Amino acid sequence: MTDSASAPSPSTPYQQWLDARPADSDAGWQHWSATLLSQFWSEVVVETLYSADDVLLHYAVFEHPQSKGWVIISPGRIETYLKYQELMLELAAQGYSVATLDHRGQGFSDRLSEHPQHGHVTQFDEFVRDFSDFILALKPRIGEQSCQLLAHSMGSAIACLYMAHYPHPFSSAVLSAPMMGVHTRPWPQSVAHWLIRIGHWFNKQLFGDRPRYFIGMRDYADVPFTDNELTHSENRYNWFRAMYQQHEEIQLGGPTVQWLMQSLQAMAELPEAARLIRVPVLVLQAELDPIVSPQPQRVFVGMSAHPATRLEVINGSYHEILMETDSIRGPALATALQFLREHQFAEPLEQSFSAPRRPKRAQRRV
Repeated sequence: MTDSASAPSPSTPYQQWLDARPADSDAGWQHWSATLLSQFWSEVVVETLYSADDVLLHYAVFEHPQSKGWVIISPGRIETYLKYQELMLELAAQGYSVATLDHRGQGFSDRLSEHPQHGHVTQFDEFVRDFSDFILALKPRIGEQSCQLLAHSMGSAIACLYMAHYPHPFSSAVLSAPMMGVHTRPWPQSVAHWLIRIGHWFNKQLFGDRPRYFIGMRDYADVPFTDNELTHSENRYNWFRAMYQQHEEIQLGGPTVQWLMQSLQAMAELPEAARLIRVPVLVLQAELDPIVSPQPQRVFVGMSAHPATRLEVINGSYHEILMETDSIRGPALATALQFLREHQFAEPLEQSFSAPRRPKRAQRRV
């Protein structure tokens, strides 16, 4: 059985379902996910909201019957709430209510291109505004309870810009392999950024605002476990890849030129955002991450306004820390949960949660 990371009460059904979970190296893990994990998922409700520009967004909510607070999950690129079932169960076993959003253009939310496989966004600020609207939609449920953030990869960039520019309810945040800079191999970073900018210019001249894949990008392809660089856990990898086969509508290909251009601009804003975030942040850095680069994460922590912000290197981990094999994932999750416990009741921000304001970049476009 795997360690359930210091759950408070073994008497809850959520903890009992976790106690029955085999190790991820065990063939029985797939049966557990199809039975007890699915039983938990039957308690999760899926809801929708419309963004300010009429994009339909889907989100999943689990309300704990004896909730001790909320954890909000901001997923990474291409992801859907379905991927976070195991993590949501683990948070439920800790007594938390949980909600997670399918960002625009991915998961079950509306696509932003005529080609549904395009990983596209017009302005990165749209992700941030959507996240604000999502939190406001949850406000009646959250009420006066504590609220904390857990974000992954691109979702971390979205969440950081949100926390920097909007009044928010979070007392702390955990960022898993945050997208603050990306590996650009085989090109040096300066060359890769130049190529993106040139590609963006040519795309504008030839196709106007029509989304197009960046050089070498393509539609979704089912990569076998032996060729993946996301996780060492074969069972977890095959589990979430099976979801993409079962729900073809959530499949997403590579990023468009516009997505890359917008992401470069967003990542460039994150060091300044670190100065504006007034809550403690834990950055989980994947030691063997082939997707995002470590140095910008260190810069972010170094520029953070809060003295309790820190970085923890997760030894041996690929990019998907929370989908890793138990020996890597277990200690990382335990660290994250301990951080959430320590900072659950941090002092609130100076600004009111109920009075949202737009970030400066977004204001110029409205």
